[in-house]
Amino acid sequence: MDVKLPVAGLVAEAWGHALRAALPSLPWLAGLMVLAGLYRLGLGVDAGVMINMFLLVAVFAAGVAFSLRAYRSMLGTAPGSFLQLAHANLAIYMAFLFVGVFIGFFLAILPGILLEASGRTDLDAKTDPAVVQAAFMDMLPTAYGAVFVVACALGLWALCFFAVRLLLVGAATASRGETMVFRTWPWTKGHAFRLSIAAFATHVGPFFAAIAVNAVLAPTLGTSPVGLFIGGALGVLLLAPFLLAGHGLAVSALPRLAPATAETPAIAPVT
Repeated sequence: MDVKLPVAGLVAEAWGHALRAALPSLPWLAGLMVLAGLYRLGLGVDAGVMINMFLLVAVFAAGVAFSLRAYRSMLGTAPGSFLQLAHANLAIYMAFLFVGVFIGFFLAILPGILLEASGRTDLDAKTDPAVVQAAFMDMLPTAYGAVFVVACALGLWALCFFAVRLLLVGAATASRGETMVFRTWPWTKGHAFRLSIAAFATHVGPFFAAIAVNAVLAPTLGTSPVGLFIGGALGVLLLAPFLLAGHGLAVSALPRLAPATAETPAIAPVT
């Protein structure tokens, strides 16, 4: 039977789940903030490749722990383990990296192709980058520039579509106690548009609000070691609504989209 997702209901439930999981997830969020601050500090003072790699892995592990705690708070019960959720996250990151590299490579070579086609400059290894940049800016208002803008928009759409179709991976992994990656892909078939609309209230809005606040505060924090650490930790804190509401949307959509034969644990009502 086809399911018509209630967008407003999904958003309301998602934020309800987020509020409900905020306090239980706070210790894990604090740990993630500390490690993110140390990672930002390590990058800022050039602590070395090995130390920064170690801190990056630690940030990833703390993020998985926070995510698992949030899912367990929202689901009421969740047999999924840390390793299963980490496996699912890594698989998604690798998939995004593959798709992103492909799209990025195409967008990187497209300006050169369009510049050659428009006849604005003859490109070779000795062409002054300033000349290329000036020619590109001159091309943007033309039809060739429109082709580039459309290509960028399509690339962004592809990444967003990919993310929406894999929205349920984390919630399904925590809920079922087994690593779920592309097995959730068919569940969201035909629902990407409504999930995307809901995501504007749970993902897009909170994310860009966090970015805007962080950009305003960055000059005040400065580049001292203390400022770098606080900036990294504060960045995670500002993203907490985005993270929690994003988890909440997945948890709200999961029982509506998972196959009827699946044994999905009951989700406690939002209060």
